[in-house]
Amino acid sequence: MRLMRLVGALLLLVCTACSSPASPDLPKRSVPCVAGFTCTTLRVPLGVDNQTLDLTVAAADNVDAPRGVLLMLTGGPGQPGVPLLPRVRDNLHPEVLREYRLVMFDQRGTGSSGINCASLQTAIGGSDFLTAPAGTIEDCAQRIGPGLGHYGTPDTVEDIEQLRRHLGVERLTLNGTSYGSFTAAQYGLRYPERVASLVLDSVVPHKGFDPFGADLMAATGGVLEAACRQDPACTSDPVADLAWLVENGSVDGTELMESLSISSLNTVNPSLKGIPAKLHAARNGDDAALKEFFQTVTSRRIRYDELSAGLHIATLCSDLRIPWTGGRTDALETAVRRLDPKRLYPYDLETARRQLIVDGCLRWPEARMSTYPEADQLLPRTLILHGGNDLFCPVEWAQWQKAHTRSAELVVIPGSGHGVQRDPRGLEAARTFLLG
Repeated sequence: MRLMRLVGALLLLVCTACSSPASPDLPKRSVPCVAGFTCTTLRVPLGVDNQTLDLTVAAADNVDAPRGVLLMLTGGPGQPGVPLLPRVRDNLHPEVLREYRLVMFDQRGTGSSGINCASLQTAIGGSDFLTAPAGTIEDCAQRIGPGLGHYGTPDTVEDIEQLRRHLGVERLTLNGTSYGSFTAAQYGLRYPERVASLVLDSVVPHKGFDPFGADLMAATGGVLEAACRQDPACTSDPVADLAWLVENGSVDGTELMESLSISSLNTVNPSLKGIPAKLHAARNGDDAALKEFFQTVTSRRIRYDELSAGLHIATLCSDLRIPWTGGRTDALETAVRRLDPKRLYPYDLETARRQLIVDGCLRWPEARMSTYPEADQLLPRTLILHGGNDLFCPVEWAQWQKAHTRSAELVVIPGSGHGVQRDPRGLEAARTFLLG
């Protein structure tokens, strides 16, 4: 899933897991937490060999909040929830915090007690795109062991349902960003009667997406053109420059996707200012600025307790329908040959074939696959937020989600990037919806 990545310096570790079982009386036994919140653990079944997982939960102390529980879901997959609580709390409107009981939790496989595949983490950090070196994917799968196929989104959905019972409430309001939007929607499809409303920010559509990233590649040109129009200093054609660099092997397409996408975060450079100039200079033989861009705008340095690369690949390879059955390599190459190069422009077939989701899942052992509800229409009242400059999730995904949601409002914010509630305009739209 396209990440809601956040640089490690933004993450404040505020709560550690304990080993006590979950209790319907929140809390029974607590662990250190943020002022105004109580942290406990929720014990859930792993799904294999009677093993269990302890998930840290942080819940605001206003138990009798008028509008009930607001569960904030983080992205990745692989991002914990509780370490981000201070930032999320400070970002939300005070009236929302009064009206709702804010809750966050560390989804299975995340946080300080989550999956730590050290060699894979060092190589790709929190990336969606970078190709993992030989052996790192296989080593990670071996480290996870028999639970390999039990880190899919449907497993997290069942954890959320257990969390709802743990909190003792009839319904939840869910607010999810990026992969968190996919998780929220899947919960809404599985338990529609348990959902008061949904906020889906930087949408990953509940149908899933093409693992080759064709939608995202096709959307890149329009985003770069729009960014160039907004920058008086941009006098080149950034789309043609990018295509030339990829076609001529001057840059690695997955490196470009990595750094461009991270730039589109609303915490980094959603206007993409200065990027067209770097692409144009590199095409003209001066690639120093572009190389520096790759070095500084990257998720390679993200630690496993900030976003677990192991959980990331485990979930993706369970959730997505990669185009192979039986003989993987032959089936994959056939699928690549069927791709329309024009649809991938300004990238190419090699970029589609080499990125993490495809190349990584090719090497991931066969395991239990995620199964989803048969319902195609999302029923709860829903706000869909999307940034016009998002290079993780194309706007078309948000439009599809609106068409497949019974009662949905779609707000697309021009010039905004990934993680729209980090933009004041997106935050205000969410506030209006949640208090409406």
